[in-house]
Amino acid sequence: MRKEPKPKKGNGLINLIFLIVVGWLVYGAIQQGMFDKFINKYLGHSITSIEEATCQDLKDTAIGRELSDSTGTVEVVAVRNFQELRRSKNELVCMGEMASMGNYETLEIKISDWDGDLIIEYNAW
Repeated sequence: MRKEPKPKKGNGLINLIFLIVVGWLVYGAIQQGMFDKFINKYLGHSITSIEEATCQDLKDTAIGRELSDSTGTVEVVAVRNFQELRRSKNELVCMGEMASMGNYETLEIKISDWDGDLIIEYNAW
C-alpha cells in the first residue's frame, strides 16, 4: 500500500497575520479619506453630517459631475474661488467659479438636511 503525503500545516498563522495587516492598512486608508473620491464618483457623496462638511468636500463632489438644464448639459471640469456663503444647523451653502469647456460660470452648491437625509443641490449660472 502506498502512503499519501500529509498536507503542510505551517501557513495558517502567516495567512492570518497577512489578513490582519491588510485589514489594518485598508482601515487606515479609509480613515484618512483616501477612498473619498472613489465613493463620491461611484456611490454618491461621502458626507455624513452638515456640521462636519466643508466647502472643500462639496467642491470635490462637483468636479466631474454633469449639470443639465433646458439648454443642454455641462460637465464641471474645475472649481476655483470656492467660499462658504452661509452655514446653519440644517444647511451649508458654498459658491465659486466653475470651469466647463473653456467657460467660467458661477456655481452654488447647497447641502441640506431633509428629515435626516442629506440632499446636495447644484446650481450654475
